Amino acid sequence: MLQFQTLDDILNFAIVQEKAAQKFYTKLSNEAERADMQLFYRTLVEEELTHEKKLRKLKSRNSSLPAPDLTDLQKSGYLDALPIGSDMTLKEVLLYALKKEKSAKMLYTVLSKNIQQAELVDLFKTLALEESGHADFFRKEYNLACAEAE
Repeated sequence: MLQFQTLDDILNFAIVQEKAAQKFYTKLSNEAERADMQLFYRTLVEEELTHEKKLRKLKSRNSSLPAPDLTDLQKSGYLDALPIGSDMTLKEVLLYALKKEKSAKMLYTVLSKNIQQAELVDLFKTLALEESGHADFFRKEYNLACAEAE
């Protein structure tokens, strides 16, 4: 179970997750056969890099805020930065990506509800919204892949 003592601990974890997402989407971009999917994955890499930069900027302020209560997040089954197998099928990759994006959304949503500073609330709400958009895309692609398999 994830345990954080400070906001800095949370930001470090979120940065690791954003970096893992960048690596994951870079891999998908390199393996995608369709040019539009390669471009989409590269766009996701850039968006996740932007998220990382925003988190690093926040971290550089050296905030001494205590960690918010993340009980809801811990119950959600938040995914750690697990490596993906090279033998995963397209459906497995899409499902993995969907879970990762939903988990990132959950992290940022919980943070936005548990932080008191308006600027931080806005940042975490924005990140949650962007991750939600990524999850929506992967949900559609997964449903399409399932329909094509039938």
